[in-house]
Amino acid sequence: MFLPRNQTLAAVLMGVMMTIGSAHAAIELTLSGAEGQLADNIRAHIDTETVIDSELAGRLYRDKVIEQVQNAAEALGYYQAEADVTLRRVDAGWALSVTVTPGPRVEVRDVSLQVTGAGADDPGLARIRGIVPLHSGEALNHADYEASKRAMANEALQRGFFDYRFTTARLAVNADGGWADATLAMDSGRRYALGEVTFSPSPFRRQFLERLVPFRPGTPYTAEAVADFNQRLFESGYFEDAVVETQRQAASEGRIPVRAEVVTGERNTVTTGLGFSTDEGPRLRFGYERHYVNNRGHRLSSELRLSSARQGLNARYEIPLADPVNDHLSVTTAWQNEDIEDSRSERYSLRVGRRQTFTSGWTRTQSLRALSERFTAGLDTGRSRLLLPGIRFSRTRSRGGVDPDWGDHQRYSLEVASEDLLSDVDIARLRLGNTWLRTLRDVHRFEVSADLGGMATSDFTQTPTSLRFFAGGDQSVRGFAYRSLGPEDASGEVTGGRYLTTASAEYSYAITGQWRLAGFVDSGNAYEAIDAFDPEVGTGFGVRWSSPVGPLRLDFAWGVSREDVPFRIHLSIGPPF
Repeated sequence: MFLPRNQTLAAVLMGVMMTIGSAHAAIELTLSGAEGQLADNIRAHIDTETVIDSELAGRLYRDKVIEQVQNAAEALGYYQAEADVTLRRVDAGWALSVTVTPGPRVEVRDVSLQVTGAGADDPGLARIRGIVPLHSGEALNHADYEASKRAMANEALQRGFFDYRFTTARLAVNADGGWADATLAMDSGRRYALGEVTFSPSPFRRQFLERLVPFRPGTPYTAEAVADFNQRLFESGYFEDAVVETQRQAASEGRIPVRAEVVTGERNTVTTGLGFSTDEGPRLRFGYERHYVNNRGHRLSSELRLSSARQGLNARYEIPLADPVNDHLSVTTAWQNEDIEDSRSERYSLRVGRRQTFTSGWTRTQSLRALSERFTAGLDTGRSRLLLPGIRFSRTRSRGGVDPDWGDHQRYSLEVASEDLLSDVDIARLRLGNTWLRTLRDVHRFEVSADLGGMATSDFTQTPTSLRFFAGGDQSVRGFAYRSLGPEDASGEVTGGRYLTTASAEYSYAITGQWRLAGFVDSGNAYEAIDAFDPEVGTGFGVRWSSPVGPLRLDFAWGVSREDVPFRIHLSIGPPF
């Protein structure tokens, strides 16, 4: 019987489509007898995309699956694993059933790591045993062996042994005995040193740029030193981009030249800012910075701050010293006018200071400040001229960007003045502060802070208000107005105290990714004598919003230590330290 031509063509196409559909039918895997890492590795090894278009192809595929299971098991130390594989046709394609009997797992008996050559006594290569993942007494995992080999190679490269080679790299497995021995022996070759550093063109003299380099020619090579150099170029603030590269191909006599490609940032920057706090009200800020005045890296900056309570203008000239990143000498002149609660002052100052930052994260600032201040505090009115040597230690650690979820901030300062040293009054003023912030499980945040201050003076009435202690406000005892707490004169106006003690405890709970609810208790006061300390207490609740410019803090606070229980709303923007 003959079919019409178009029917014949349709039949042929249908047959081809059935063949293709059968060939590309899905293979559904069911695995039993293996769990965890072993099961995951077996699934990763089994090929479920194979084309099965005949009985012979099915038998070959089953054999291939058994081999894949054994390879996957051996990679994890199961050298006596067995697999029972069945393959059957189902409507949707093929059903592959694999039952695994893992058997005993091989254990690492001995790990021998050896380094010869110049690196035999290198402390970095000596600690390699502590960082490789392969250890005696543990189950064998071939990935650990390969990772150990890579770790040795990486450590050699990180420490300048670029000519290293493995003289022995062997993993001996006794499946019947259930043990494996690993041997990795490396000849480190010579250790290279860092050579001369060259810079791309920039406005700075070479003598200044060389002070940014954290090593000298001939220093043994470490990748860490190169990365530190790159980081220092960014931290210096002079460059908007910097790339440090070693030129191994140009090495001579074991020294590798270093090239720093730098792109100088804008020379002049003008900034403006607008803010608000319930302590000062609306605030305006205008700033100017000349990032480099000359080819020696000197800087010049000035700033104008305006609010209803405080106005200030300052100019600062900064000179980098031996370490341009962490050691600076600065000269600052400033004018400031304040009218806050019951105190008013206008002051001029000239300050010379040296600021050093250490590897521990601590910063030390030594300064000499000339201060001339005209002030009124209650019934006290005066004008004082002081010469104040001082020292300050501070450290800030934080994680989480502009809205940190972990951190702490310590600050300790001491200033003194003497009538024998061009001052109108004897003063010794000490200030201690600490803020601590931690977050648990991403939702529970705890913030604790404390501030202590003390002052000895020969004449308190001639002590400027800028050196007296006050309490109250957004960053002090909430529930009370800014600088409204402290000793009062006969007219009931706050004059400030010789001592300060405040503490705060706050808990906040994250209700969404950017919003938190907070509850807090603040306590403290400024006072005239140790035995006159009478703490005020403020408590309340608030909300926190993690805005793009920093956390916004809105608090509703009550001064519960007062009979009339004052109520205040506190609003501020910025991190806790």
